[in-house]
Amino acid sequence: MSGMVRLIMIVAFVATTWSPSFGWKKEAHFLGLPIIEGAGIYSSVRMLQDSKSSGTKASAITSLCLLGGEAGLGCFAIFGPQPNYPTVRKIHRYVGFALSAAALWMSISAANDAQVKNNDRNIAHGYALVTTIPLIMFAF
Repeated sequence: MSGMVRLIMIVAFVATTWSPSFGWKKEAHFLGLPIIEGAGIYSSVRMLQDSKSSGTKASAITSLCLLGGEAGLGCFAIFGPQPNYPTVRKIHRYVGFALSAAALWMSISAANDAQVKNNDRNIAHGYALVTTIPLIMFAF
């Protein structure tokens, strides 16, 4: 297992076991964002660079587009007008589900693509895992 995947798993574990109360979710979300975004951007760019498969490249492009949209929606939800918060939060959650699906698609595509290096494949798998953590955290 690569060092990056281990780091992602450790941070995910710490973020989900931070405190028994639920007041920590926003802070954990902000702490996990650089790892989720970093792993997503890194693995998507590596898939675009290494892969010759159009399916793998399409999954990487989809992931990058959804990452950008998700980051923009998250910023708007936090810093935008407060009356819009419930609607934007709901859209942010739906895009998060789509992002998790795109990350899973990219992970499966990477696993079936011989052009993708093993380390990059592992990071794509870790990325698919960490995209689901905020969705699970905010569902309960």
